[in-house]
Amino acid sequence: MTAFSFTSPRFHVVSVAVASVAGLSTFGTLHAMLPASAMFLGWVAYALGGPSVRGGCAHFVSFLFGLLFGIGTALAIRALTPGLGDAATPLAVSGVVILVLSLRTMAPFGNPLAYFLGLTSFFYSGFAPSAGTFAILAAAGAIGAASCAGAAWLEGRVTSGPHGRRPAAFTALS
Repeated sequence: MTAFSFTSPRFHVVSVAVASVAGLSTFGTLHAMLPASAMFLGWVAYALGGPSVRGGCAHFVSFLFGLLFGIGTALAIRALTPGLGDAATPLAVSGVVILVLSLRTMAPFGNPLAYFLGLTSFFYSGFAPSAGTFAILAAAGAIGAASCAGAAWLEGRVTSGPHGRRPAAFTALS
């Protein structure tokens, strides 16, 4: 929660600043003919890293791996379906979940949620598994991650207290 009360002007300035970044990011994403859903999932993946740029970047890399895992899972389903029929999908999904969960101890890329956001971005897109699909979704996610970083920077500028000190809370983005 925010370090400022709902009646504080800073609270509202942060809200408007973050909303403005989100709106501009959405406009840019759509103007580039990229999926806005992937942009927002990239934003959320970056925000999972907390207030540090290092953490945000690590979680965005996990998001990118999630995209690759989604593409690989779709290819596995395609390859297994002729022999296994309807059993191919749950087997491939179980395999990718085991893979993602086994990576949870691999710091700093150990947040399964970031991987699952990448998987979700791929499967939600409905695109065919290809390098082009990865490029499209990664570009949209990168816009989201950069927008989240920019919104966090703006928030820090607004919430800096006297003498440049920031409140402890990572408010609007966590």
